[in-house]
Amino acid sequence: MAASLAPAGVAVRVLAQRPMHWRQILAVVLSVALNALDGFDVLAVTFAAPGISKAWGIGPAQLGAALSAGLVGMTLGSLLLAPFGDRFGRRPLVLVCLVLMAAGMALTATATGIVSLCVWRVLTGLGIGGMVAAINAVASEFANERRRDFCVAVMTIGYPIGGLVGGFAVAEVIVTHGWQSVFVIGGVATAAFIPLIWFGLPESLDYLARQDTPEARAKIAATLASFNHPLAEVAPEPVATLAPVSSGSYAVLLGPLYRRTTILLVVAYFLHIMTFYFFSGWLPKLMSDLGYATPDAIRTSALMSLGGILGGSALGWAAPRFGLVRLLIVAMLGTSATFVLFGFAVGLPALQVTAFLAGICVFGGIVGLYALLARSFPPELRVTGTGLAIGVGRGGAVLGPLIGGFLIAGGTSIPLAIAIVGAGATLAAIMLMAMGHSLSATSQR
Repeated sequence: MAASLAPAGVAVRVLAQRPMHWRQILAVVLSVALNALDGFDVLAVTFAAPGISKAWGIGPAQLGAALSAGLVGMTLGSLLLAPFGDRFGRRPLVLVCLVLMAAGMALTATATGIVSLCVWRVLTGLGIGGMVAAINAVASEFANERRRDFCVAVMTIGYPIGGLVGGFAVAEVIVTHGWQSVFVIGGVATAAFIPLIWFGLPESLDYLARQDTPEARAKIAATLASFNHPLAEVAPEPVATLAPVSSGSYAVLLGPLYRRTTILLVVAYFLHIMTFYFFSGWLPKLMSDLGYATPDAIRTSALMSLGGILGGSALGWAAPRFGLVRLLIVAMLGTSATFVLFGFAVGLPALQVTAFLAGICVFGGIVGLYALLARSFPPELRVTGTGLAIGVGRGGAVLGPLIGGFLIAGGTSIPLAIAIVGAGATLAAIMLMAMGHSLSATSQR
C-alpha cells in the first residue's frame, strides 16, 4: 500500500506547500457561501415565527416545537450523514445535503400545520447537519498549510454572516408576501448552489489519496493540473506503510488510537457551545430584565455578533503565528471572564462593550474548535469526527438555555447565573489542557 499511496501523498503535500491557486480559493469561498446558506436556513424559521404564530393561532409551546425540530434534524444529520463524507467523498455529501436542504425549505413553505412544519424542518436540518461537517473538511483540505486555520475561520464566520444578510434580505419581503416567502427564497437560493458545487468544487485530494484506484489517481492528476501545481515539482518522499483504517467509522474514532482525542474534543465542543447558546439566546431577555428597551437589546446582540465575526477572523489569522491551541484556550478563558464582567457591568455602554468582547472570545473559541477538529483527525475520519462533535454539541445548544432558565427561575441572580453557565467555557479549556503535548503536536499537522 505504501507504494501506491506515495504519489497521492506527494499531491497532498503540493497543496500544503505551494501558494493557493485561484481554484483552491474558489473552493474555500464556496465553503464560506455554503455556511452562510446554513446560517440563513437555520434562522429562517425564527424570521417566520411571528407570521406563523399569527396565521395559525398557535402558542409558544407549539412554536417552540417547530424551532426545535430543525435542531433535531441537524443533530441527526451530523451523526448519520457525516460518515458518508469519509466513505464516499466530500463533494457527493455536499450535493446530497444541498438537495435535502432545498427540498426541506421548499416543502416548509407548503406546511399547513405544526406537524408538517416540524417534519420539513427536520428534513432541512438533516441537510444542514451533514453540510457543516463536510464543508469544515473542504475549507481545511483545499487550503495550504500557511492559510489553513484562516480558511477554516473564514468558513466558520460565514454562518453569522448568512443570518445577518439573510435577515435584512427578507425583512421587507415577509411583510408583503407572507411567512412562506422566507422558505421559498431559501429553497431557491439553496437549489442555485447545486450547479455551482457540481462544476466548481472538485473532490478533496485528501479523500482521493486514501483511494487505491486508477480512477482516484487520474482525478488527483487532473485536479493538480487545474490548480497549476505540477506533481513533478515536488520530489517524492518515503511513505510509511499505512495500516488499513475504516473510513467514516465511529468504532475507530472511539477505539484505542483516537478515543482520548475524540472524547476530549467532543466534550470541549459541547461545553463551549453550551455557553454560546445560553448567552446568545438569553441576552435580549436579560437586557429586558435589567430595564433596557428592545432596540437596545437588539443592538447589543448585534455588537456581540460583530465581535464574533472580528474575533473569529483574528484567531484564524493569528493561529499560525501564536499557536492554535494556545489561542483557543485563551479564547475560552476569555469567554468565562467576559461573561462575569457582563453580569456586573453597569450602564448600557458598559454592557455593549462587554457583549462585543464576549462575542470576540466566544466565537473565537468556536472558530478555533472547528480548525482543531479539522487538524485532529486523519482524512478518512475527518468528516465523521467533526460530525460527531457537532452532533453532540447540539445537546449543549439545548442544555445551555435550559440551565440558564432554571437558574434564573429558581431565584439565582443574573450575574451569578451568567457566571455559572459561562464556567462551561473554562471547563472546555481544561479539556484541551488535559490533552497535553499530543494535542499541540496534532494541531501543527
